[in-house]
Amino acid sequence: MKQRIKRLDKNKQPRSLTKIFIIKVLPVIAFLVAGFLLVPYGSMYFQNNKVNMIQTKNEAVLFYNANCSHCQKIYPKIFWHNALNFNNKSKQIQTINVQNTNNKHYLTDFAIQSTPTFMKTTNIKQRLVFTNSQQIKQFIQTGGH
Repeated sequence: MKQRIKRLDKNKQPRSLTKIFIIKVLPVIAFLVAGFLLVPYGSMYFQNNKVNMIQTKNEAVLFYNANCSHCQKIYPKIFWHNALNFNNKSKQIQTINVQNTNNKHYLTDFAIQSTPTFMKTTNIKQRLVFTNSQQIKQFIQTGGH
């Protein structure tokens, strides 16, 4: 009887790599991709709701409105920029959601007329109202010069 059980086990086909991939690997990849895409939007709506002060050690500030389509386009790029520069405050871009009632005073404090608005922390007159990634990168690195 034992020999027969062993023979049946030997004849049993192993799971194909395709099945293993579909059952085990694909869900993990889907979860990671969904997280990569959704985490910035969660941050956009639920963080930055009460900002007490401008962080002058940061390279720049982004004033945004979470419901602004232009802000929604650029915010994930800034989120991942900050994540990649997590340990370097001088490379960070502070984000302030001016849609939140706690932060509305920044609109008048800094005369913000539209969003998204980038402002250098070293010179609040240096600003950029744009969503083009190359222009934003140049502004952050050089102050728009």
